[in-house]
Amino acid sequence: MASLKMLAPVAAVVLVASVILLLLSFDTLEYQEMGLNYGWVTETVEQKTYVAGRYYLGLGNHFIKFPQMVKSVYFVDDPTGGTQGPALQSRTNDGLTVRLEVSFQYKLKPDELYQLYSNLGPTYERTLVRIAIEQLTTASTLHNANNFFSNRTTISLEMHNLLRDHFNKHAYADVPFFQLRTVHLPDQFENAIQETQVKQQEIQIASAEQSQNRVAYETRVLQAKQGVLVLQNQAEAEAASILAANDAYNRQYSVTQGLQSEALKRLKASAGWNSEQLLEYLRIRAVRDHPSERTMVKI
Repeated sequence: MASLKMLAPVAAVVLVASVILLLLSFDTLEYQEMGLNYGWVTETVEQKTYVAGRYYLGLGNHFIKFPQMVKSVYFVDDPTGGTQGPALQSRTNDGLTVRLEVSFQYKLKPDELYQLYSNLGPTYERTLVRIAIEQLTTASTLHNANNFFSNRTTISLEMHNLLRDHFNKHAYADVPFFQLRTVHLPDQFENAIQETQVKQQEIQIASAEQSQNRVAYETRVLQAKQGVLVLQNQAEAEAASILAANDAYNRQYSVTQGLQSEALKRLKASAGWNSEQLLEYLRIRAVRDHPSERTMVKI
C-alpha cells in the first residue's frame, strides 16, 4: 500500500512530463508564414516546405520560419522605419555621380526554400539586399545622365527585369514589383537639363507657330488661286457669250444682205435699170431714210 502511494506522484510527474514533451513536439505556422522542419537533436533540416497550420514534428523539432507574403525593400533618404539603407550611389555611363531612390518587393519561392536556407542561411535577407545593391548600381552604369531624364520609364523597366532575373536564378525569390522613385544628379547637370528642356519647348512652340503660319499662308494662296480660277471662268464665259453674239449677228447680217441683194437684183431686172440707175436709186433712198435733223445736202 505504501509503495502504491509512492508511485502515484512519480506517475503524475511522468504524465505531466509526457504531456509537456508531446506539446513540445508540435509547432505552428501562421497564415503568412512557411517553414522548414529543423531537428536540434540531429541538427538536420527537412527539405519539405510546410505552409500555414499546426504540425506534429517530433520531440526536439521546430520550424525555421520564413515570410510567405511579399516583403518590401527600400533604399531612400527618408530615415523612416523599414528602410534597408539610403539612396544607392553609382555613376552614369558618362561618368556623372547618380543617386537612386528605389524600392522593390520580393517573394520567396516555397519550392526552393530549402536551397535558400542551405546556401544563404538564416540571414538570407542581408544577402538579398547586397545582391540588389550590386545589380542596381551596375544597371545605372549602362545609361548616360540624360537618359535618366528622358527615358526614366524604360530604365526602370530594365532595372526591374535585371533584378528579377538575377533573383530568380541566384536568390531563390521573385521580384514582382520595382519602383525607381527618384534620381539625383549633380545640381549643375540638372540645371543644364532643365534649361535644355525649356529651350526645346520654346523650339517646339516656334515650330508649331511656323507650321500654323505656313498653313495660313497656304490657305491664302489657295484662296487666291481659286479667285483667279473664278475670274478666268467668268472671262471665258463672257468671251464665249460675245463670240456667240457676234457669230449670230454675222449670220443674221449675212442673211439680211443676201436677201437685200436678191431683192435689188430682182428690182433691177423688173425695172429694166442698169447698174448706174440702180445705184442712183439706192442713193436717193438712203437720203430719204436718213434723219432730216442729221442730213446736210450740198447744192
